Amino acid sequence: MWRTAGTGVATVITALVAAGAFASAAAAQCVPANNIEAVIDDSGSMSFSDSNELRRSGLELFIQTPQNAQKVLGAVEFGSPPAGTVFAPGLIGPNKAAMIARLRAVTAADNGGTDYDSGFLSGFLQNLTAKARIFLTDGANNGDFTNTHLLAYPQGTKPPPVYVVGLGIGKAGTGDDANRLAAIAQQTGGRYFPDVQQASAQAVFNSISSLVNCQALPATFTSKLFFSKGQQQTRGFKVSTSTKRFSVVLNWAQPTNKFTISGIRALGKKNKLLATLSGKGKPRKIKVKKLSSPTFLVLDFKKPSGTRKLRITIKASTLNASELTVTQLSSRG
Repeated sequence: MWRTAGTGVATVITALVAAGAFASAAAAQCVPANNIEAVIDDSGSMSFSDSNELRRSGLELFIQTPQNAQKVLGAVEFGSPPAGTVFAPGLIGPNKAAMIARLRAVTAADNGGTDYDSGFLSGFLQNLTAKARIFLTDGANNGDFTNTHLLAYPQGTKPPPVYVVGLGIGKAGTGDDANRLAAIAQQTGGRYFPDVQQASAQAVFNSISSLVNCQALPATFTSKLFFSKGQQQTRGFKVSTSTKRFSVVLNWAQPTNKFTISGIRALGKKNKLLATLSGKGKPRKIKVKKLSSPTFLVLDFKKPSGTRKLRITIKASTLNASELTVTQLSSRG
């Protein structure tokens, strides 16, 4: 649980995305998807449903994730027909900077209505060999939805899984829009992420990174609201003995705020302190690789030998408005 510094009050945190490993049978059948197509809603309604452009920064986080460097990624944006190209399919590693620059230049909530078929068809034609798709939308389909995500493939050929991100759209059973999005994921063997709000948009893209790499979903936790600069909250949780590396991804929604990971404590048997982020005192220092943007921070590091538990502290270093954060811990064997 998170513990708010200075209050001593513990609070249970609701998981944003259910965490845990794939079932052993499913994991054995999983093949990492090394060619992915993103189909991103950039209709006019995005100007208020995603005013901080977290759909863009979420895909940017996907691009920045080290295990995705050798994947091919293409992206289209859609609204009213025709859909447009964000960037053509290419290997992420050498094209990372160019892909991010195009994302920042193109996503502007300027594509009119919301036509699912236009987006799916454009994504299909741009990347015929994609092994997975990421589909993000905030609204109802304004066109005549004809299951193009299925019909664009030869009869008897299964389409690639579609990982569907519903910005503010509820789970299956809450309405026609939700049912349609859930069906797209179910019919293709993908997954539906419903009712995505604020910083959780970035966290969902990070979860999709795990799914396309056949890895366990990250443990995902939301904090209590931060109300003042300098406020800190700490999360402690157990880790597997088979883990070799960790990635901690800290997400928030408002680019005028800034949060940092101010402390990491690696604990062994009987809570013996093994290593810290600062390296002050006797414990050795945890050496991290760092990635950052205006709304997320990633620390990647090797597990200190003997670690049984991590305690991670989040700090509000700049706070212009109260906000909660979403933190994810990914473990790699």
